[in-house]
Amino acid sequence: MKNILRIARIELSLLFYSPVAWIVLLVFIIQSGWGYMSTLERLEQAQQMGMNLSGLTDNVFAGFKSLFPKMQEYLYLYIPLLTMGLISRETHSGSIKLLYSSPIRVFDIVAGKYLAMITYCFLLMCILLGLGVLSIYTIKDVDFTFILSGIIGLYLLICAYSAVGLFMSSLTSYQVVAAISTLVVLAVLNFIGGLWQDIEFVRDITYFLSISGRAEESINGLLGSNDVLYFLIVITMFLGLTFLKLQFERRTISLSLKAGGYTGLIALMLLIGYIGSLPQYIFYIDMTADQTRTLTKPSRDVIAKINEPVVMTTYVNLLDENYFMGMPIFQNNDKKSFDKYFRFMPYMRMDYVYYWDHSENERLYKENPGLTDEQLARKMAKINGMDFDKFQRPEQIRRIIDLKPERNRLVRTLSYKGKKVFLRMFDDIMKYPSEKETSAALKKLITESPKVGFATGHRERDITRTGDNDYEVSTNEIAFRYSLLNQGFDIRSVSLAGPGLRKQVDVLVIADPLTAYTPGELTNLAGYINEGGNLLIAGEPGSQAILNPVLSLAGVEMGDGMLVQKSRNFEPSFVLSGLATKNWLQIAGNAEYLNKDSAFVTTPTVAPLKVLPNSPFRELPILVTQAANTWLNPDLRVDKTKELTDVRKNEDKKSYPVALALRRAIPRGEQRIFVIADADFMNNAESRRRTPRSINFAFVTELFKWFSDGEFPIDTTRPEPQDNRILMNSTQLTWIRWAWMGILPSLIALSVSWTLIARKRR
Repeated sequence: MKNILRIARIELSLLFYSPVAWIVLLVFIIQSGWGYMSTLERLEQAQQMGMNLSGLTDNVFAGFKSLFPKMQEYLYLYIPLLTMGLISRETHSGSIKLLYSSPIRVFDIVAGKYLAMITYCFLLMCILLGLGVLSIYTIKDVDFTFILSGIIGLYLLICAYSAVGLFMSSLTSYQVVAAISTLVVLAVLNFIGGLWQDIEFVRDITYFLSISGRAEESINGLLGSNDVLYFLIVITMFLGLTFLKLQFERRTISLSLKAGGYTGLIALMLLIGYIGSLPQYIFYIDMTADQTRTLTKPSRDVIAKINEPVVMTTYVNLLDENYFMGMPIFQNNDKKSFDKYFRFMPYMRMDYVYYWDHSENERLYKENPGLTDEQLARKMAKINGMDFDKFQRPEQIRRIIDLKPERNRLVRTLSYKGKKVFLRMFDDIMKYPSEKETSAALKKLITESPKVGFATGHRERDITRTGDNDYEVSTNEIAFRYSLLNQGFDIRSVSLAGPGLRKQVDVLVIADPLTAYTPGELTNLAGYINEGGNLLIAGEPGSQAILNPVLSLAGVEMGDGMLVQKSRNFEPSFVLSGLATKNWLQIAGNAEYLNKDSAFVTTPTVAPLKVLPNSPFRELPILVTQAANTWLNPDLRVDKTKELTDVRKNEDKKSYPVALALRRAIPRGEQRIFVIADADFMNNAESRRRTPRSINFAFVTELFKWFSDGEFPIDTTRPEPQDNRILMNSTQLTWIRWAWMGILPSLIALSVSWTLIARKRR
């Protein structure tokens, strides 16, 4: 050990007596300071402009183009300058022979020189640690363990780079050649992960060998044993190769034994790496303050009830616009998107099935007019360099699974104990299912989905049509992640004409019938209510005569006329209804994101509601109109071809309830009925509306969560980050910038210059 420390001390003295180490140190200080201060100043400017900031630790240290990702890009440039002379200098000067003839072991030489390098690397990381400490004074409630996680990842990365540089320095007596060779090897390690990903046997090997992105998880606050083990393997392997290289030079050994030694070491490291990368042997440490890199407790509770392996099968249609996300070349990245689940379900298996069939990819058919599906599929297979015969034909895939209801899109199935559910891709910027959708699909494997039945037979709102007034988007659209179908509900159509409604559905929805229900249907509905069935009734102004007999069964009545509001942007009949937050919080499990300033639910063409005397239910007004801006026009009729008559007077302004939650205790728990005097609040048009303060979709989602007693959708909300404010103003940040990037480097440069000059004089 003494020899190792002595060699490390000598190597460090040589390093710091040369200008290279100091130049690298100064450049590192300036680059890190520039990246840190630029991000911080930009966020401080946004704060001055009134923007609400959140998650500042992540934004400053791990966000796009922030400190740690930028420094990660630069690290490989520093190492060749520092390692190029570690052994090549000894070889070039001939002093290596003196070391060989001395009682110092080859192991001591390698360990001592590498210890010197990782000591210098630790000094570089201390600079980043200094910025982390500085953040305690610049960012409110900074997540310091998050910063430590990133520094640990970067330190392991630069230590791995150093091991590579040490080995390359042992191969040549020319320092420049050693530096260039180090850059080449590091470039290969960074890019090898994208090579031969279409070859099944080679895919996992090259993906594992890639060093690119290995520090990203720790930069984002999650330390994984597989990434730590990877760095340790790279370090051990290249140090071992350096040891063997020097040992073989010291002794006369046959070429076959040398090749066997190198091959055996590499094979052993790869075997350890393969075993350590298996999901069942990986463990994680979430370094974030609020455990944001870990599944939420509701998701973990679902997984805890799964006691057998889940099989996730991805069906990839070559003609679908999302086909590339399931192609062999992207499979490892695809699997990585489910890492959070592999952490708790290490035995989950992912399979891929490839086929071709007609799709809704309009762009593909438009750009290739006249080609049949098979001709298009052959063309796509050729473009992607894949064997067309490996793709199932339409008739073959249909014998396995019917994907026509899924519109032959790229889709996954989750299978568990003979039960199978769909997990879909979506038509938004994210594409992949989030934790909310994935956990909902997993929960459907172990529990019965709430059955939501939409009444039919009287021209009610349709859950299969895409017209503005219908309900397909919010209920049944497979490509919309927030539809009830994708949030865990079983959506179906039901008729009130048949008996036994209570056995058919858990929630019954009656949405704007245009013709009156028969006495028999009303009797069946009354029986459903008396049996404690949950119910949602949505009406429209002008249909009071049709709907009030239904509403009376729940002890409610829809008043005559229509509510109107004065608005600069909308028609008078387009009403913005405010959320009665206090009442809503009594029924919503987690309504923090609904409790926004001036949030509203859009209720086009809405009427007032009133509770009938002796109602058996306890009512809570949920949506109410603004008293300062709402009038009742009793003579207004729903005729959108005519201009609305303004009959509003200031003395007639009033607040009206337009949505009521009704509750009563029953033997099995609580019966829940929701009545709203507007059927458009969840139609396709309102679901697509992008009004900034409109909360229609969140409102609908939480409403059905209330109906399902909190079972679905899965609540994956997290606490708001507390690091939400910059503690210094622009002037103070400017002083910090000059101190870090000007005064500190200048003091170091002057001290080094004085030391080197004094040493030269001696």
